[in-house]
Amino acid sequence: MKAALLKGLNHFEVEEIRQPVPREYEILVAVKAAGICGSDIHKMQNEWKYDLPMVMGHEFSGVVEAIGDRVKKVSVGDRVAIAPLIPCHDCLYCDSGKYQLCENYTMIGSHRYGGFEEFVTVPEENVINIGKNISFEEAAMIEPLAVAAHGVMGLDPKIGDTVAVFGLGTIGILTVQWLRLTGVKKIIGIDIDSNKIIEAEKYGVTDTINSLEESLVDRIFELTDNIGVDIAIECAGSKITEEQCLLITKKGGVIGYQGIAYSDVLLHQTAFENIFRREYTINGFWNSYSAPFPGKEWVHSAQFIEQGKINLKDLISHRYDLIDIQKAFNLTVNREETYNKVMIFPEGRKEEKNNEGCFKTSPRL
Repeated sequence: MKAALLKGLNHFEVEEIRQPVPREYEILVAVKAAGICGSDIHKMQNEWKYDLPMVMGHEFSGVVEAIGDRVKKVSVGDRVAIAPLIPCHDCLYCDSGKYQLCENYTMIGSHRYGGFEEFVTVPEENVINIGKNISFEEAAMIEPLAVAAHGVMGLDPKIGDTVAVFGLGTIGILTVQWLRLTGVKKIIGIDIDSNKIIEAEKYGVTDTINSLEESLVDRIFELTDNIGVDIAIECAGSKITEEQCLLITKKGGVIGYQGIAYSDVLLHQTAFENIFRREYTINGFWNSYSAPFPGKEWVHSAQFIEQGKINLKDLISHRYDLIDIQKAFNLTVNREETYNKVMIFPEGRKEEKNNEGCFKTSPRL
């Protein structure tokens, strides 16, 4: 089978390797679609801390090709999405159902081979059946959708709230869509990419701010009658926006951090003092899991996709066959053009006509 082996920092080679055989509690998945995560891009820009060679890819879906002898809840032919975190089930946090905080977890796509290959083995408990109505592209995005759900559910926004979302990439837009379903009054989308700002308006953002072109603080207080937002959610992972959350949230407000910081975050005096002078509640959100594993975030994500309440397909900006994975990573790592979700198809794509007679690309199903 073909696999995209990471040999060095942003250095991929597609090679023929031996197809894995599932162990007694594992299943073998024929991968149909796999997404490139923002964390994948940062790892290629900065440092890879895991073994080499490695097959990356922790956002993926496919069809069950074979099952281990002791698998009970999954059948050959099932269409599935995969939760990539494998908890130890033996630490303090696993015992309390906080699997996202597991001290000895294994991550598919980092510690063991992931979805950028034709076939991959995963534990039975990591499988989510997607039925017949969810496409493989949508199923490959259940993981980032569950990440966004984990944050929104933890912040518990109320009907009528005003919420600021920093960073309008994939996680930011998925966060916007969850917020729209909660009944909040205003969703203020903040970014420095004008293309992403324009795109965000069709997903439920009520107001947008390009913080490179106007004063963020002034505009926020203009939109909130000089009060500030009820909730600020940081999805960009920028040291600038991580501080700005502390400047625009109202007294007694709530701040949630989801974006990963890739450099030191230093706070100015005013931002730091706002934490106690305004009595903020500050939350961090890591991963997308809860009890029973993999959690309500995953269950709700699959259900809402099937019900048509979440728009995922329009977020996919680029599609590549596995053989072109280096081109896909070069696009994202070097920011060769504006992109959102980039999808890889290990089995390749085919051309299909839509209802208007135009051609579109899709995975070979």
